[in-house]
Amino acid sequence: MDKNIKILKISLICIFLNLFISFNIGAFENKKNELGAYFSTKVYEERHPVNNSFFMSQDGFMLGLKGNNENYFDKSYFGLKYTLGYGQVDYTSARTGTMTGIPDYQMEGTGYYGVPFDSFNKRITPFTGLGYRYLLNASGLKATSTGHSGYDRESRYMYLPIGVNFETNLSPTNSYWELRGEYLHFLYGQQKSKLSQVSPNYKDITNDQEDGSGIKLSAKYHFDSKSGIEGFMDYWDIADSKVDVSGHFMEPRNTTAETGIKYFWKF
Repeated sequence: MDKNIKILKISLICIFLNLFISFNIGAFENKKNELGAYFSTKVYEERHPVNNSFFMSQDGFMLGLKGNNENYFDKSYFGLKYTLGYGQVDYTSARTGTMTGIPDYQMEGTGYYGVPFDSFNKRITPFTGLGYRYLLNASGLKATSTGHSGYDRESRYMYLPIGVNFETNLSPTNSYWELRGEYLHFLYGQQKSKLSQVSPNYKDITNDQEDGSGIKLSAKYHFDSKSGIEGFMDYWDIADSKVDVSGHFMEPRNTTAETGIKYFWKF
C-alpha cells in the first residue's frame, strides 16, 4: 500500500512538472510586428545658460502612431521601432509672454541589435543600436501675448541606445509582460531656428549640439496574440549648444519629458 502511494505521488509530481515546464519554458514570441495609436503629454523647458533659472517652457499633448518590427533568433535580436506624432503645445516665457496652440510634429526611428538570454520563464535581451529623432515646433507667423513674433524651430538628434528588454513567457492565453529600459547616449544634434520669419532683416541660424543624454522606459502588457497596451516615458536633457557661425546665437540647455499610453495591434 505504501509503495503504491509513493508511486502515485511520484507520478503526480512528474505530471505537474511536465505541465509547469510546458507552460513556462520556451514559450516566447520570436517575431513581433506591432502598430499602435498613442496619446501623451509633453513638457519642454529651457534654462538660462548662466544661472540655470527658468527661461521658457512649452507643454501640451501629442498623438500619433508607434510601431515595431522585431525578430529573435537563438543568439541574436534585431529590431526597429518608429514613431510619427502630431500635437499642440502652449508657450510660456518670463520675458516674451504666452502663445497657445503651437503645432508640434515629431518623427523618430531606431534600429536595435542585441543578444537574448532565455532562463526558465523569462527572456532578458541586452541591446544597443542607432536612433534618429526629428522635431518641428511650428510657431512661425504667430505672435505672443506681448506682441513678440514666433518662428519655426527644427531639432535633429542622433543617439546610441543602450538598454535591456525583459519578458515573461507566454501564458496559456498568450498574455505576458514586457519591460524595457534604455539609456540614450547623445551623439550629435542640430537646432535650426528660422528667424527670417520674424523679420527679413534676420537670417536663419543653425546651432550644433554635442552633449546630452536621454532615457526611455516602458511597460507593455500583451493581452493575447492580437493586441496589448503600453505605458511609456521618454526624457531628454540636452546641454548648451555651440555658438552659431555668426558668434552671437546659442541654444540654451533644455529638457523634454513625455509620458503616454499606447494601444497596439499585432499583425
